[in-house]
Amino acid sequence: MTGGLLLGTLELAALDPPLRLPDRFLPAFASGGVLTAWLDGCLALWPQATWADLAARITSLPLSAPGSRTFGRLLFSSALEFRFDPTGIVVPNPHRRLAGIDAQTILVGAGDHAELWNPARWAATSARRLDELELPAAV
Repeated sequence: MTGGLLLGTLELAALDPPLRLPDRFLPAFASGGVLTAWLDGCLALWPQATWADLAARITSLPLSAPGSRTFGRLLFSSALEFRFDPTGIVVPNPHRRLAGIDAQTILVGAGDHAELWNPARWAATSARRLDELELPAAV
């Protein structure tokens, strides 16, 4: 973790639980974290403080907007809290199936959180070039 950011990409064996995170990722999860389904078919590992910020933003979305309600339902219903354990975290089978994770997974540092990807999905995603992507004007 550099400057508070989770960085880098690693292939991890995911066949036998628990899933062992690399040492450089452990400080971010010293207070535990939350595992969720996430965008683009991956799973997200949220440090506690980051999860609290995200949850607050999602719960403040307008309930009158169907997309907001559905996004919140899907995210919160998939959320599982975990405690810090240097030996790793257990990724339950329903989450593994959701993300297509079998014997191997790709751990991606995504700044304020980490992501677990099916290797083929990550290969397709990471093959894109940065200049091909549409970004919000704020970037």
